Amino acid sequence: MDFLVALFRNLLEHKDWPMSQACSDAYGKTLKKWHGWLASSSFTVAMKLAPDRKKFLEVIGGSGDIYADIENFCVTFSPLLEENHKFLASVGLDDLKAS
Repeated sequence: MDFLVALFRNLLEHKDWPMSQACSDAYGKTLKKWHGWLASSSFTVAMKLAPDRKKFLEVIGGSGDIYADIENFCVTFSPLLEENHKFLASVGLDDLKAS
């Protein structure tokens, strides 16, 4: 879920970035620390198959204002995600892999 929030924020804040760049940046900020060499390499290969940004936004957006919907999701979901991280940290489970 951290990855999705980071990806959506990238789509909002960097409208000139292609989908692969938005995904790669979000991956580096969120999931990369959890992955070893093989998973990271697989992600890099998968990014070559990322859909076109415009097509992706059309598919997830339907007929509404996709950027407003993405903003609403980030604003609404981020505090819930933060609460989840706080809970996990309180029981020693939020950061199981050393950086």
